[in-house]
Amino acid sequence: MSSRKDLNLAREVRPQLNLDGSSNESSGGGANACLPRLASTGTGLAGSRRKLISKFSFKLREAQADLAVVSPKALRQKPMAGTSIPYCPVEKRIPDCWSPIEPSAFKVRGKNYLRDKKKEFAPNCAAYYPLGADLFLSQRKVDHIARFFELPPIISAGEIPSILVVNIQIPLYPTTIFQSENDGEGMSLVLYFKLSESYSKELPSHFRENLTRLINDEVERVRGFPVDTIASFRERLKILGRVANVEDLHLSAAEKKLMNAYNEKPVLTRPQHEFYLGENYFEIDLDMHRFSYIARKGFEAFHDRLQSCILDFGLTIQGNKAEDLPEHMLCCIRLNEINFTKYKQLGF
Repeated sequence: MSSRKDLNLAREVRPQLNLDGSSNESSGGGANACLPRLASTGTGLAGSRRKLISKFSFKLREAQADLAVVSPKALRQKPMAGTSIPYCPVEKRIPDCWSPIEPSAFKVRGKNYLRDKKKEFAPNCAAYYPLGADLFLSQRKVDHIARFFELPPIISAGEIPSILVVNIQIPLYPTTIFQSENDGEGMSLVLYFKLSESYSKELPSHFRENLTRLINDEVERVRGFPVDTIASFRERLKILGRVANVEDLHLSAAEKKLMNAYNEKPVLTRPQHEFYLGENYFEIDLDMHRFSYIARKGFEAFHDRLQSCILDFGLTIQGNKAEDLPEHMLCCIRLNEINFTKYKQLGF
């Protein structure tokens, strides 16, 4: 790992958050002062979680009138994005922070995948590199969360948005087989990425074209039997995730079996995704509330262990044709032992 320390960050915008208290990369009182109403709770007990959530008055989807209450226009000053989870270098392994990770840490479909079905380590370049991360609690899902925050003033020089926002909507209410509604108490894990300064030089033309098609919500013909179908190109968006420290979790035999079956297994985001295009950003909402019963139950089984996990998260565009290969990383980030019980209220 020593050869990966720089992680290409020298050519990117350096993260604004740090744990060392320095003036340029501080995430202490000065950084969090930008969010005076992000209240943190100290308890992590499951039994008290519901009592805690019931105290919060922030609701976004109850009625159209509620939207006006939290409308961006109603805010005197938007809080700065990416200030609730601090940055730390990947080699330090400090809990409760995010770190950049090399794109080549992930395995993707290789150049000859359609023939040999082999996966290879991804090329060591990505379209977007991490800028920051936030974790917020709310009583209902919050869609298009970027509109409520002040994003870095990065101007795009081309047709690709300069900032990518990934809003992972995580449910906190119990999973049931006959789920009548896919909404309720939960949290948003929000990840922010900046377009690579070497985007046009390092990324191949086929990947850049596919990303443009995804952003523009284009469609494509998909071969099928008995007839071909027309599908949104966005259905190719794929999650690459893994727990990087499985050996530290001391799992039971059943948990190890579950982990081995699903760790590092790619998952298409369809249909549990939504997309929003802003003035200088592109937001992807990944709705875990709408995941299948089995997927939700599997997540619940590891919920109490999440704060001990080192999670590597990435996105790519699935290559279904020879000209789409090898796959390249759209973005990637490492989350170091995030204490998900320290919920922060969205307090507008």
